[in-house]
Amino acid sequence: MKTIVFLRHGQTDWNRQGRFQGQQDIPLNDTGRDQALEAARYWGHTEFDAAIVSPLRRAVDTAELMLRDRDILCITDDQIQETHGGEWEGLLFTEIAERWPDEHAAFRLPNIDAGPVGGETPRESGVRTSQAVLEALQDINVLLVVSHGNTMRAAAHLLVGYDDEDYASVPRLANCRAHVLQSQSGEIGSFTLTQTSV
Repeated sequence: MKTIVFLRHGQTDWNRQGRFQGQQDIPLNDTGRDQALEAARYWGHTEFDAAIVSPLRRAVDTAELMLRDRDILCITDDQIQETHGGEWEGLLFTEIAERWPDEHAAFRLPNIDAGPVGGETPRESGVRTSQAVLEALQDINVLLVVSHGNTMRAAAHLLVGYDDEDYASVPRLANCRAHVLQSQSGEIGSFTLTQTSV
């Protein structure tokens, strides 16, 4: 059995303010650090074989706080960083909705092929993330992935093999919450979303 735990990073000030972070390197705030410690307690009895982590500071710090007392192979991987936000990075979602109402509405539907202006679509970031996850799973059974909401949502959708019309079937993750996927074969389309903590 192959198991993936997709864990979103803890809260940042930009999360709290309602800003689109994308690949901007924003650190955790105090709430985010507390959330990571809570995740450490929640997942403390799960025997992860390895972890892959986005190189962005909010994900690295979350992983370090969560795994600090555990002897687990932890590797940063550029392929699992957040969906590139193009012209939206750093803007409030209210500003984005005002300046790009149609594009913002399509992105929030959600639509896996509707991305930020000048950035990636969720499908594009989901493809690179799911490929990195499958590669990391080749020789292990239980993988922790500490990454970001948009790219993990898209990767989970692709790994489960949902139709594009059912993209909303994978809910958005709150900070430091997780999707758990399991598969007998460990191939795209063979996973089942068995748990979501939102």
